[in-house]
Amino acid sequence: MKTEHQPLIKKEMITAAAISASISVCFVFAIFAGSPQISLWGAGGAAIDFLPQTFMFSLMSALVPALLLRKKLARKQFYAVAGRTWYFPQQPVLRSFLIALVATAVGSLAATTALFLISGDTIAFAVLLITKTAYGAIIAAFVARLSVKITIAHAWNEASASPKVPHPSAE
Repeated sequence: MKTEHQPLIKKEMITAAAISASISVCFVFAIFAGSPQISLWGAGGAAIDFLPQTFMFSLMSALVPALLLRKKLARKQFYAVAGRTWYFPQQPVLRSFLIALVATAVGSLAATTALFLISGDTIAFAVLLITKTAYGAIIAAFVARLSVKITIAHAWNEASASPKVPHPSAE
């Protein structure tokens, strides 16, 4: 990725992280407030809560930057460069859904394992609040970065494959 793209990538990462961290705080208070100790396991436990948290944050952190970036690319406010698409599809909604599924599978397992190693079977509210807030920010930033890079690479592939439309970097 070109250094000119780094400010956009950082902006999307920071935006996604800030929004997800804020939402994480709200949900931890809404779901677990009043409980000094929270079970990691079970239907009301912290582990199961990582699944919807990861999926929704990953879906939005992938979809919103991809759609906004596609608009910028279409208006020629931004240009595409070659990069890896990691075999994710070009269509942003489907791509975001698949990224969210992968992030949920990997991230939820990693977060649950980390939380278990930190606190064991029961977690103090403060530990859960800090952990879920940090996790929400980290997963959102990672996914936003991935989404922007894949969107830029797909735009390059699309422009390079079209013989009748000159590529923006050729101007």
